Amino acid sequence: MSCSQKKKAKSLKKKAAPHFTHQAFISGVQVHRQMLYPRDGCRKRSCLTSLAWEAIAEQDKLAHKERSKTRDGMPELKVLNGFKDRAIKLDVDCTCSDALASLNSMPSLPSMSFSSKEACRSSLSASGTLQHQIVQRLTSHDDPFQLNGFYCLQAMKFAIEEINNSSTLLPGVTLGYNIQDTCLKSSVAMQSAISFLTPKNGNRFEMKCDYTDHSTRVLAVLGPSTSELSRVITQLFSFLLVPQISYAASSNLFNDRMNFPSFYRTAPADEVQAAAMISIVETFQWNWMAVIGTDDMYGRKGIEHITQHASKSGICIAYEELIPLNLPHSKLQRKMESVIKNIVYSRVNVTAVFADEGSAKTLMMIILKHNVTGKVWIASEAWVISKIVAKSPNISSIGTILGVAFKSGHIPGFEYYISAALAFNHLLNLNSQKCGSDEKFLGEEKHKEHPTQSVDGGAVTVDEDRQRISFNVYSAVYTVSHALHRLLRCDLGTCTKSTVYPWQLLKEIPQVNFTLHSRTIFFDKNGNPPTGYDIINWQWKSGNSTPEFKLIGEYRAQDKKLLINASLINWNTLQNETPGSNCSTSCGPGQIKLVKGYHSCCYKCADCPAGTFQSGDNQCVPCLKNEWSLLKSVKCQKKTIEFLQWTDTVAILVASLAALSLLIIVAITGIFIINLNTPMVQLAGGTTCLVMLVSMAVSCCSLYCFIEEPNWLLCTIRQPIFSIGLTGCLSAMLVKSLQVSGLFRVTGCIPQWWPEFMRHNDRHLMVCSLFLLQIALCSVWQLTSPPSVFANYNISVTAIVMECDEGSVTGFGLMLVYNGLLALACFLCTFMVQSSAKNYNLARHITLAMLIYLMAWVFFIPAYTTAKGKFVSSIQLFTGLVSMYGIIAAYFLPKCYIILLKPEFNSLSYCQSPMDNPPPNSESQ
Repeated sequence: MSCSQKKKAKSLKKKAAPHFTHQAFISGVQVHRQMLYPRDGCRKRSCLTSLAWEAIAEQDKLAHKERSKTRDGMPELKVLNGFKDRAIKLDVDCTCSDALASLNSMPSLPSMSFSSKEACRSSLSASGTLQHQIVQRLTSHDDPFQLNGFYCLQAMKFAIEEINNSSTLLPGVTLGYNIQDTCLKSSVAMQSAISFLTPKNGNRFEMKCDYTDHSTRVLAVLGPSTSELSRVITQLFSFLLVPQISYAASSNLFNDRMNFPSFYRTAPADEVQAAAMISIVETFQWNWMAVIGTDDMYGRKGIEHITQHASKSGICIAYEELIPLNLPHSKLQRKMESVIKNIVYSRVNVTAVFADEGSAKTLMMIILKHNVTGKVWIASEAWVISKIVAKSPNISSIGTILGVAFKSGHIPGFEYYISAALAFNHLLNLNSQKCGSDEKFLGEEKHKEHPTQSVDGGAVTVDEDRQRISFNVYSAVYTVSHALHRLLRCDLGTCTKSTVYPWQLLKEIPQVNFTLHSRTIFFDKNGNPPTGYDIINWQWKSGNSTPEFKLIGEYRAQDKKLLINASLINWNTLQNETPGSNCSTSCGPGQIKLVKGYHSCCYKCADCPAGTFQSGDNQCVPCLKNEWSLLKSVKCQKKTIEFLQWTDTVAILVASLAALSLLIIVAITGIFIINLNTPMVQLAGGTTCLVMLVSMAVSCCSLYCFIEEPNWLLCTIRQPIFSIGLTGCLSAMLVKSLQVSGLFRVTGCIPQWWPEFMRHNDRHLMVCSLFLLQIALCSVWQLTSPPSVFANYNISVTAIVMECDEGSVTGFGLMLVYNGLLALACFLCTFMVQSSAKNYNLARHITLAMLIYLMAWVFFIPAYTTAKGKFVSSIQLFTGLVSMYGIIAAYFLPKCYIILLKPEFNSLSYCQSPMDNPPPNSESQ
């Protein structure tokens, strides 16, 4: 007979379902227990119902005894008289096998409802209630009793009794609670949520236009822990602005304050968890990873957040996959085997797993079956401290397991409070069996997960791992209490307001900011707490197959900063070396990544060429005009400024030679002035020689303008002064050459009508004419295309050469060509002149001087046009010095030699011009 048929038959017979009542009195406080059957579903009573009921009754007795004692300085806890007529109703459904309990107190205020989950996580009240699953949902014969969920229930009760016993927080106000089980079903969760929203004196929820004065059964709701169930009921509570605080729902969906204005939580959001996991990957410089998640909101959103943070951090997701939750066992096995094969094929060594502990355990077993070792597994908070997963056979060979866990929090006195429940072996060894239609009792099976614990007259030690979720429940209760404390204005020792509405309490929750056992509790604009995550490493000690959950660091959500002590990590590898997980090896400094294929983490490295540098956006950026760099550079360097300086060897040599030539010129000038009227000086040109010497002195002085950093003045004057000085010397030399060759005779060549002054100074006039012509050429050049300062970036990679740009090449060339033509004319005039052996051969000396000059400037042209750098100007300097030293050595020094050392030759007979004493020709002979 089906459940509905049984129900109908019983209704026709008008037989009410039997009720089993158990009463107990503790210190004058009557505790009324009433066993009920579910409102819907099978009304079968099982042995499990009475077992669970008896265990809870015994727990309350011991809990009262423990609280009446004072141990190790723990304050004495007593039950207040406000807890009167507490009625705990326990409903057991064969389908859900979840416990439902309600505790009502303080009739002037709605009661608070809380939800916990299996293992503080597996069974969550979607109705916003704190659910404790005393017996795990009966889906298999060997499902163990979930002790972690029991801890969450005790944490909630412990917090409420602490607050009710407190004289500072909510003085004179007694809090009550109502606990219901959602059976992990949306329909049950919605039914519970609607029951909470009904008026406290009615059983039906009425539709109104204004709910401002609507008084619900509960003032606030705690839970559920899963995002899936929270999404079902949160909008319902948000519609009436009933405060809802979840201690484990982590989806970022609830950050939307428009749709979920009344939702808060004491656990960090999934985005923070994903950021913490990616920070771990970044810390160890991994960039090639996989991510796996269960096909529910927790897994899907976890993968989404991991992918987003990985993309921002330059980490590639080589493989991602969702694990279906409702597949048959055989298909689920094949699916997970396919996932493991893809992980191995993608060559990733780091995998993040967003899954519940059941799915994680199945995945770990498949990994061990395929002998996949040496990899790093980053666990989400749902299974990182799961002993169900940790006790998998041979789990230590899987590799390194890192993960993120809720921040641990210590609750003083909680060990004494919970010790009563843990003292009973029959509760710890509580067995379960799948509900059958004809079964009247449950078979016995030894509990395998939790060993028997004994108080031995004292408190048991609560595992730090179980305190993580318990503290979230604990802080959620205190959050509502502090908000209610503000609302009732209890700061003066008494609470002034007796009737409040949920929307009024909701306004106070964002203002809550208090410290609870060294943990600061407050909420940001999205209803999220400031807490981050602890970083956990599974470590196996010798001889122990169960790992220790070692705390190695923390992630601070407010600072978005990971603090981790890498030296504490047991990598579970040979020599405890940190494993790598990179698609390509890291590029060196001065190299860029050339992506190969789809993933940006798979690349080859290319060197940045000279003249470029590696930028932060993976590009080779050219250096600025005044900068330079070598191959594979990460930055550019400033180019040095180069020019011919006084400290350069070339400059010192030029300056020394120029100074020496000036001294020689001054000495020669002095000799010629002293011996101006002697035959030798007159033969050399007399006063015209002085013009030559002064002009060469000017040219020597102009050489110093080529040394020093170029500027506008130096560039403007140096070439004209140098060239005009040489022009003066060559003009006088040309006049003398014309005289020696006989092509220019003073007498008879100048018309008689010229002024007397001009007819007697014809040589000087010719020198001036030639001199002025060069000045004219220089003036035209300076006016049409004047020289300027030029920074040459192309000569040297590492330097900027400061030069004088000569402007018009034509003007500069005409100036040099003009002097060259003067020298060539001198050479041609004297080259064929013959002189008597008895006389001084002046023509030969002029020819030699001009030959040196012409040779020097012929070599200058190709050298000047091909040379580069700061020493280009030194070529012109040496050319000028060679030409001047040639004139001095070939023309002036022989005459000084005769004047000073051979005075007997300084006579009219020896110092005759060839035209005055021509050599005999053949006819005369």
